[in-house]
Amino acid sequence: MKRQQLIQELEALGKEIFSMKDIRKLFPQESNLKMSVKRMLDAGVLMQVTRSVYTLKGEPLDIEKIATQLYYPSYISFESALSKYGIINQGLYGLTLATSRHSKKFTLAGVDCEYSQLKPTLFFGFDLVSGTYLAQPEKAFLDQLYLMILGKRTGNTSEWDLDPLDEKRLKAYLKFYNRHVQEKASQMGL
Repeated sequence: MKRQQLIQELEALGKEIFSMKDIRKLFPQESNLKMSVKRMLDAGVLMQVTRSVYTLKGEPLDIEKIATQLYYPSYISFESALSKYGIINQGLYGLTLATSRHSKKFTLAGVDCEYSQLKPTLFFGFDLVSGTYLAQPEKAFLDQLYLMILGKRTGNTSEWDLDPLDEKRLKAYLKFYNRHVQEKASQMGL
């Protein structure tokens, strides 16, 4: 397989990232595909994003978008979303996402991604923003409280700025959460 042919085929796919499976579909006749990919990694033509997932070198990566695509279904929530909305002002070193699948952690192009499982009944309240699934502020707030009550997250809620939250939407979403989350939200004046 020629390097230029691979680049053209991958660009024609129109995908930011691709797996070995994608490459095999493009070149089913190629017998030594792993070696070809390794050579292109060594030459700097390809960049490994995570295990068996690659991108063309030089392409700018949207880590948030890729993270929601790699472990689907998922959306950015918890500390990452709360920080985006200015509800918390803690510096973040990774990306926190909600999923209806099993909880999982992995590193994606040097960024630690932590996926936390929510019950399917709590998998709502997010929008598609520029190709990335992002929790609405009220949903990220409730998701965070939910995991804090379960003992899976920590945080000082007294420092949170709750002004960006829409009270009507918050109350509508709160009905789906258990009484512990409802009580905690009530204690916080919501």
